[in-house]
Amino acid sequence: MTTGITLNLQRHYLTIAEHMRTIISFDGEGRPIVAFRHGTNYVRGLSGEVLRKRVLAPGQKERRKLDDAERRTILAELLAETERMIEQIETTAPLEARNWLERIRRWDVERLEAERERFRSVYKPISILPPDQYRALVLQATEGCSWNRCHFCTFYRDRAFRIHAPASFRDHIQRVKEFVGAGLGLRMAIFLGDANALIIPQPRLRELLQVVHEEFTIGPEANFKGIYAFLDIFGAERKMLAEYRELAAAGVRRIYLGLESGDETVFRLLNKPGSPAEAIEAVRTIKAAGIAVGIILLVGAGGERFAAEHVQHSLAVLAAMPLGPDDIVYLSPLIVPPDSPYLAQLQAYGSSPLPETAINRQLEELKRGARAVVSPGTKVVIYHIEEFVY
Repeated sequence: MTTGITLNLQRHYLTIAEHMRTIISFDGEGRPIVAFRHGTNYVRGLSGEVLRKRVLAPGQKERRKLDDAERRTILAELLAETERMIEQIETTAPLEARNWLERIRRWDVERLEAERERFRSVYKPISILPPDQYRALVLQATEGCSWNRCHFCTFYRDRAFRIHAPASFRDHIQRVKEFVGAGLGLRMAIFLGDANALIIPQPRLRELLQVVHEEFTIGPEANFKGIYAFLDIFGAERKMLAEYRELAAAGVRRIYLGLESGDETVFRLLNKPGSPAEAIEAVRTIKAAGIAVGIILLVGAGGERFAAEHVQHSLAVLAAMPLGPDDIVYLSPLIVPPDSPYLAQLQAYGSSPLPETAINRQLEELKRGARAVVSPGTKVVIYHIEEFVY
């Protein structure tokens, strides 16, 4: 008699499914990482947070981190489903899979919840990553943001900016490796945190990158393919071509810059450091060094008064950048935290927030326009920050 239950055993993860209606995947430590159940997707991060994604109605999606009670409930249900499925197939599963199933069975809700405290002992909060780096291994060479005054962003307001010394960075890395354990196999890249780690002065950055290479093998044939990081525009202009070439030789493959808007007025309204013109020059220098870039634009930035200028000048800035097949343009709908000064700044500039329908229209306009002005092969991707959980 068939049970309808299947196992998919890969090198670094195992998936157990029943009639493809319930699908749960686990990392090398046996921790649940993603699940699909009753038409809803769940993502559990190393932090222990659980993100729920589901369609509520045509064109309406929920992307939300579960609260404590919801998280414990869904974890209990997923583990119960897993145990039920394991009981039906454990005697016929191959030996390698049975060993993995035993690791899975060691986890219960309390042990999974205890991981949250372990995570906080290893990491400061990991506020955001670019979508293509959601599965990277984050190493916090810095903590916080050296600027930390953008009006629309409150990600790093709870911590002072700090650059690690080589010894403390190595200790952090070793604690990360111990915590992630066999789950390291799922991590295909190194992401240097936090907000703009590459602003680190080159001599110190050189030392920290050396520590990374002493702790991990990085390269095309290795599990970790490269090193990635954010960099603010005012930091980008401080490094010279020779320094970026040194970073490329050290394995840095892509640098992400939050342009947010190509319009000078909107840029000032957001209180971004640097300028759109400096962003163009920075990208040219970074690209000349052989490093790819990720350019982030905020959909809805500047509100109603500046909507047309935001689109027009953002596309003009993209057109002036030498973007190619290894580069990414991210279009991120602006979500304003209630405690940010952005709304007051909008009012001071005589503007008001775009309604959701207008944001959706601007998103489509920027998407079409960006694809028309960048080189063929450059990716233009929507970036929903609500979908991030590390």
